Amino acid sequence: MTSQPASTFIEKGIGRLLSRFQQEFSPSQTLSDIVGQAERLRGMTETLLGLSHHYPDRAGAVLNVLSGLADVGIIHDMASAADEIAIIARKMEAGLASEKREGSHSFAGFSALAAQHEGHGVNGFGGHFVQGMSPEVKEKPGQWIASRDEPYCAPEESIFSDEIICLHCGGAFSMLKRHIERQHRQSPDGYRVYWGLSPDYPMACESYSAMKKLEASRTGLGHYDRKKKGRSRIKA
Repeated sequence: MTSQPASTFIEKGIGRLLSRFQQEFSPSQTLSDIVGQAERLRGMTETLLGLSHHYPDRAGAVLNVLSGLADVGIIHDMASAADEIAIIARKMEAGLASEKREGSHSFAGFSALAAQHEGHGVNGFGGHFVQGMSPEVKEKPGQWIASRDEPYCAPEESIFSDEIICLHCGGAFSMLKRHIERQHRQSPDGYRVYWGLSPDYPMACESYSAMKKLEASRTGLGHYDRKKKGRSRIKA
């Protein structure tokens, strides 16, 4: 099966999100309302496509944030949807300008936006979705996230050869992914966006990654042995 380019999936994601907004926020309308909505939809589509072009590695997170804002009622009609998309665009453009001036490889501007409507250290269970969590991650009892301006430690001080420190709670883990999904309801990408981390921020410490590579080489994972191809014949 031929794989589709990432841009195609993002375009489909934009289409699904805007279709959701149309279905949920479009009551019976007059002709002038329909014309106004069409213009607003066109503007939102152009803005989101522009953001996906300039920030291809953040496009999925942008759509997740917008979907989350709709889940909690911050986006409640087409006008508020257009407003939130415009806010995202302005903040991301400001972040890009800052990156160019400072030569930074991380993008903190969007993660600040993602935390704009969040609760501070609020429990996210019981149907209360806290902005900053990843809606695609399964909800569990006791999940919570820390306020973005109160990380346990500075991100640059969270990575060690044998452990990675969780910026929410300060726990030390050889592999962070499982912990943040279970305790803080964040995907790896959502965690990176929330804390303004670079896209290559590791989810496993160096020693753990080395151990898994060693195990893979010992068991032959990732290697193809042509001599073992086909059925073995049993001699009578």
